[in-house]
Parts: sequence; structure tokens; C-alpha cells
Amino acid sequence: VITIMTSDNNQEKEPKMEWYVMRDLHRGHSKVFAYEELAQKGFRTYTPTIKKPKLDSKGKATIVERPYLPDLFFVYGDRKSIESLIHSRSFFQFRFKYGVSPVSPIVVPDKAMEDFISANKSSDETRFFLVSSIPKSARNCPIRIIGGPLNGLEGLLLRTRGTTRKQLVIELPHFLAISVHVEDEYIELL
Repeated sequence: VITIMTSDNNQEKEPKMEWYVMRDLHRGHSKVFAYEELAQKGFRTYTPTIKKPKLDSKGKATIVERPYLPDLFFVYGDRKSIESLIHSRSFFQFRFKYGVSPVSPIVVPDKAMEDFISANKSSDETRFFLVSSIPKSARNCPIRIIGGPLNGLEGLLLRTRGTTRKQLVIELPHFLAISVHVEDEYIELL
């Protein structure tokens, strides 16, 4: 842990811990992903996963969790210690916000990230998509889930024509969104 001394009051200040969006530079055939290596070094990491069938050597299908986008992961830490790892071994890099000056790494708010992780882990039916493709009708309907496996999560209500199923959409601002099925009795409009 890096501590910073401030000159005005000589108190130690803890570095700011945040969720950073990262890019894995390992190739697709790599057996170890960058988020797994960072987790072994003590960092809290996360990658969005989907469940896919995989055939074993005997031809039997099993369900395995695989990264949704193999080069995308998130790491929780302070910027200086992440940067020092990048400089010592460049198997990953920050994803940057473009169109802003100065160019800076994409940071995800803690609450949005925790909700995103909970939604991905607690549902077998997840769908990922770009934030820009969230329908305008969902933007006008913020909800909170009360009870059930998604208790406490907040997001947007997405209704699909021709079906009674409702989806909770949780977005990582300006980046990625996830939708999961929710039951009517757990929905509270905000």
C-alpha cells in the first residue's frame, strides 16, 4: 500500500481505491488470463462471464463459465500500484476515455460495479450489450429490487414486446450494460 504525506498537516492519506476498466493483452489461446494473475497478486478483479457448453475428451457436454469478452476485465485498486504493475510487466493496460482532455483511464463507480457483479453472479440468463443500445423507454423507468437473489440492486426496467418477462438493466456508465430477468413482485419503481 502506498501512503501519501501531505505537506500541510503531515497526516498520511490512503490512496483512492477504484474500479478500473482494463484490457488483457494475452492472446485468445492463453490458458491464464490477466485478471487471474492479478488476483494471485492480491488484487480484487472481475470479468463478466457467460455460461457455455463445452465438450470434454469423451464427448460429454458440461457447462463452464468463460469470460464474455476475453480481453475485458476490471481491477479494484489505487492507480499508482496498478501503473507500477503495468510498467513492470505489460500483460494488461488501462482502457481510456477518449474525447476528453487529458485522456484518462475509465473508472467505474463502486455501487454500479457491485450491482453489475451481483447481477452477473446471481443469474443464469444474462445478456450483455453496449450502453448506447439501451432503449429510451428503459431510461425513463428506474427501479430497485426488493427481495429475492437480486435484493438491493438498482437499475432500469426493460420490457420486451410480446412477452411478460421483465429485465433489470444495470449499466457501467458509458461502457457496458447487463440485463437479467426479474420477477414482478420484487420490482419497486423509483
